[in-house]
Amino acid sequence: MKRLFIAALSLALLLASLTIEAKKKVKEPEVPQMMNYPSAEIDKNLLHGGDVVIQGRLVIPEEAKGEKIPQDVLDKINGRFTVIMRDYLVNKEKTSVIEFKPDGTFSMNLHVPYPKFVLLYPLADVYACPGDTVDVTIDTTKPTREEGIIIGGTGVSGEVSKLTYKIGMTFFPPQQSLDIQNQDSLMKWKDEQVEKLDNLVRNMNEGLPELEGCSPLASDILRTYILWRRLYNICHEYDLFVDGNDSIDREAFWQQYFSFVTPREKYLLDNQLLMIAGDDFFFNRMEFTLMRPFNPHFMSTHEIWEKNKELLQDKLHLSPTNFSWQVCRLRDIFTVLKWYKTDFDAAAEDIAQALPSITHPELIRRAVLTYRDYVKENEIKVVEDKPMTKGDSIFQRIIEPYKGNVLYVDFWEMSCGPCRATMLHMRDQVEAHKDKPIKYLYITDDTPEHCKSFLEPNNIKGEHIHISRSEWGYLQEKFQFTGIPFVVLFDKQGKLRKDATVDQLLNE
Repeated sequence: MKRLFIAALSLALLLASLTIEAKKKVKEPEVPQMMNYPSAEIDKNLLHGGDVVIQGRLVIPEEAKGEKIPQDVLDKINGRFTVIMRDYLVNKEKTSVIEFKPDGTFSMNLHVPYPKFVLLYPLADVYACPGDTVDVTIDTTKPTREEGIIIGGTGVSGEVSKLTYKIGMTFFPPQQSLDIQNQDSLMKWKDEQVEKLDNLVRNMNEGLPELEGCSPLASDILRTYILWRRLYNICHEYDLFVDGNDSIDREAFWQQYFSFVTPREKYLLDNQLLMIAGDDFFFNRMEFTLMRPFNPHFMSTHEIWEKNKELLQDKLHLSPTNFSWQVCRLRDIFTVLKWYKTDFDAAAEDIAQALPSITHPELIRRAVLTYRDYVKENEIKVVEDKPMTKGDSIFQRIIEPYKGNVLYVDFWEMSCGPCRATMLHMRDQVEAHKDKPIKYLYITDDTPEHCKSFLEPNNIKGEHIHISRSEWGYLQEKFQFTGIPFVVLFDKQGKLRKDATVDQLLNE
């Protein structure tokens, strides 16, 4: 009996030992890391700004050639051709209209603060690196976009611009909106996206056939573009789910949802290639999802960022000042600066509090230059005689009949839901001020026939002004706006006023 007991005990110990060994052999799947990335050390001068030439031609049918490009040809590219350049570091954008010559050719110099993607509206994103040329051919006689738009150029701008659309369609084809019901379904979707991200990293390490023949720098930029697009999508769905959702433990869910970032931090966040491959949309999502989950109104901006820095370190075990965090911190600083106007001491104090957390040399340089520009822009200016632009001429023609009145000018389109909602909201004010020296100008590039179904049944009063799409582009350039509704106010002397309300202007 004793021998039987000893044998059973020995067998049990052996099985236990084997079980322990088996458990030791079961490992968590290894998170793949980017290899040969970056391909070479980034030259610090690459992060500086300069001019890039954007040139090309609009192919015009022989029978349509004349002194100017026919409107029906322009309508095939939405009636206007503009370049929208967003400086995501300082939350600014610049809109420029491209002028076509009668033969359909065009050329312009665009200053970019650092190599970056810019939008050629309504065609595509192109890459703009100082010293390069971007070439664009728009053939409106071709049946498809792929056949009709050819993008190329010199240097890294030409390489990246040529491949951006193809890369986007290959790795991020259009998909239907997601049906996310609860936290569990969102987490399941997120895990699927992380698995796709890891597979992308493995594929990139083996070599993407789409990048074959690219220079090392162009390959680095496009690989980074693929990485941030995947992370952007994950952050975007999180933002949609938690926005206004008070039933969840926000901090706990944030920690659970973004735990995947930690082992991938080196290439997803702490990556200076993001400066020249990311864009405004990416860093906006980073700022308001991952980097700033804690945003109480009773704290100063600096205190909020310090609290969030602690959360990143304690809850997610991320570097508290990784490269993306520094970019987001800078974005916030220069957004807040707009509120200070000429209170330079308060602005300087805000920057002094934040700068110790900014360690990347190029980001420090950009911060100093931007603060200098902020002071210049807000100091008392000497009035200069500037040549009238085409946008000035168009706008003066529009407002000429209403001189001597306060002007409320609203740029809108029928496709814009917030635009229509704003006009409905303004009906009472328009009625209340009908006998006062104020005119409400609603400017759109939609046709009167298209707008009639909304304006008439809803009794939208005011001055309804319909302009061509090309004129709309020049007004975008004049007022530097891309999003709508966009409203500007002018006093009775015709001066643009950003510091007053309608009632204040009427009472002056």
